[in-house]
Amino acid sequence: MPERENILRLEGRILAELCKSVARHYQCAETSEMELQTAVPWLRFIRVSEPTLFNRGMLEPSMCMLLQGRKKMLIGDNVTEYGPGNYSMAAVDMPVSGQVTQATVSEPYYGVRIDLNSREIADLIVSLQITLPEKQGESVNPGAWISSADEALQDAFLRLVKVLDTPDDLPVMSKLIKQEILYRLVTSPSGATFWKQTLSWNQGKGVGEALAWIKRHFAEPLKIDELAKRVGMSTSSLHHRFKALTVMSPLQYQKQIRLLEARRLLLSGGQDVANVAWQVGYESPSQFNREYRRSFGAAPLQDVETLRQMGVTL
Repeated sequence: MPERENILRLEGRILAELCKSVARHYQCAETSEMELQTAVPWLRFIRVSEPTLFNRGMLEPSMCMLLQGRKKMLIGDNVTEYGPGNYSMAAVDMPVSGQVTQATVSEPYYGVRIDLNSREIADLIVSLQITLPEKQGESVNPGAWISSADEALQDAFLRLVKVLDTPDDLPVMSKLIKQEILYRLVTSPSGATFWKQTLSWNQGKGVGEALAWIKRHFAEPLKIDELAKRVGMSTSSLHHRFKALTVMSPLQYQKQIRLLEARRLLLSGGQDVANVAWQVGYESPSQFNREYRRSFGAAPLQDVETLRQMGVTL
């Protein structure tokens, strides 16, 4: 028990130091924006000063560690609430809903996010000759989940944030520390789940190709039998594995991409609802309005006005 208590105290100190560093970067940037892009293209900070409503969006392949505050994430039908020291992970582009449940001006929600790509992961595994777990039957795990960062992973994030203060070291050290973070993720208890989704030679390969095709052609009519043939899978297998990975069918996934793109276009301004609906693939404006309201909880213009009042940009 004393050893466990010492570990928790150390982790608490690391998170506190991370919060201080992130807060200082926001102060230096003199910005009120929720996201702060750092000098490293794949590293950004997140700050929220009050609880939010559930907001739907596309979670791209990334890892985001929560430093302070609390958050809920809805993945499919499962809601998970998590706090400091936990992180969200996405191996594929996943439509999810998130809600910050604990945040104040004096103690904001803070997060640190790094973008990921499967090529980096594959290269690391090959170079270090890491042995991956054997495949377990035909199961496929959801492409996004919540896990807990141990002391070593938290410390790597702290060193990554600190190296932002030494510009001469940044180009080299940031890459090395990211390699360490990836290594610790590879060897973590949830590592097997991650690699099953991201590496090109696993059973998710066909699904990955299907995801990419839908993202590129989301405004076009989607015929499942043709998509299955395109990615070398049977229709039933594509349905099963696609839903296991994204917790939705291919058609539902396409609809979410259409609606999220429509939201982005409306928020950018200058276009009416009917034109945006047509651009993202809807032939019927009334159907678009119904599905938009069902997904975001308000009619398009009302939703966009609320987002603007909150200072949200997409």
